[in-house]
Amino acid sequence: MTISIFRERLEVTSGKKLKLRINNNRSTMLSVKWGEPDCTVSLHSFFLGAPENVMNALACYIKQEHKTIAPSIKMFIEDNLKKLDYSHQIDTSKLSVRGNVHDLEEIYGRLNQEYFDNKIDVAITWYGKHDKRNYSRVTFGLYHHLLRLIKINRILDIPQVPDYLVSFVVYHEMLHVACPSYVDEKGFNRIHSKEFKERETLFRDYYKATLWIDKYLGRMFADHG
Repeated sequence: MTISIFRERLEVTSGKKLKLRINNNRSTMLSVKWGEPDCTVSLHSFFLGAPENVMNALACYIKQEHKTIAPSIKMFIEDNLKKLDYSHQIDTSKLSVRGNVHDLEEIYGRLNQEYFDNKIDVAITWYGKHDKRNYSRVTFGLYHHLLRLIKINRILDIPQVPDYLVSFVVYHEMLHVACPSYVDEKGFNRIHSKEFKERETLFRDYYKATLWIDKYLGRMFADHG
């Protein structure tokens, strides 16, 4: 529907005068700033195609009948996020795959062939610095769905970290592509589904990798400056 029709419907059902902003950004899908007499509502453009139940839940949230975002809205957002692709925004010249010790391109290609029948099609890169000391807060890897980009923390690109450990981290992030997160009927975001957890254990060095993390993680960061 058009923006004007969308605003009109939402104003009627919410009973609020709205300052509506439609965007296509990669961060905030829904934002409401309550005020009198107007409310400022910022929404991703995919809300223009929202079904009636989502529109009604959105109106209830705007008029503060619901204190939190309804599960139907969360599910709608999650479903639409899976359709978005901002990978064209990546500057491929800035991607770094060959580290000082480990080659992410080789690892990714090998895992893609062995476990995913070469069906995973995303970019991969190192990120961060080698001198991270606070290991309790370190994230080994990330998958940015909207960018179709796997990022592996450069703290792992040192001789003390075996290839099978880096491979396990890359495999874990590739599983996020194969087994995407979802929102359940209660509105909770489930990042690691049952299938995800089952497939994670299929990694040939799963137990060796998890044992290494338990045994050497603290020592590795203590020794590495």
